[in-house]
Amino acid sequence: MTSIFASFTDKAWPHRFHGTIRVKNIAGGTPTDPKVAEGWLRTKLADKDDLIREMVAQTMVDRGVTADEAAKLVDTNKHLNGFRRDEDGLYIEGRQLKAAIKEAASVARSVDKLKSRWGSTNKGVQGFVAEHIMVVEDKLHLGVTEPTGVLQSFPKNPRTGQTGIQYTEFIETAEFDFTVISDYAFTDEEWAMLWLTGEQQGVGASRSQGFGRYEVIKWEATA
Repeated sequence: MTSIFASFTDKAWPHRFHGTIRVKNIAGGTPTDPKVAEGWLRTKLADKDDLIREMVAQTMVDRGVTADEAAKLVDTNKHLNGFRRDEDGLYIEGRQLKAAIKEAASVARSVDKLKSRWGSTNKGVQGFVAEHIMVVEDKLHLGVTEPTGVLQSFPKNPRTGQTGIQYTEFIETAEFDFTVISDYAFTDEEWAMLWLTGEQQGVGASRSQGFGRYEVIKWEATA
């Protein structure tokens, strides 16, 4: 659908940029089974073995694999974080890049690479960036149909002290195109401080472990 106000878009968002990011070792942060809560509730209503058999059968249909392969997938997927998928391959969401931009703005401001107050309302930098920089795309496809591999870790639950097993899909090298619009005329230096900070902070999951660092290899103003 197209907004009935589309003819005024260039006035509302006069600054548009097309970019490309090359990212190393990006980690997926989406649980591969989106119905975990539903499954938990159903265990209260059905025998556990019957539920597992149903999951294995559905996995056989969805993936086109044997019963043994499906059983392994079901077992792994109980602890697997990965990437979203569609007919065009693996992707992250535009909101994840938007979150990375906001984080970069906050980090850059903390060491005075960006000023503290912005616009006529003197808004703080993180709030200002959240309201005045938008990522257009909902999906940012990573150019691959399968992850490079799966990492295994043993996170500790801070509440129970118990150690679990966590599997995380990762892609060794990926590239994605994106579009950013803004209604504020950031200078070239301000954009540079934002992106150069973000490159080291990363995008995607497990950033605190060094995953998702990237380079902006294309940045072109189109409006």
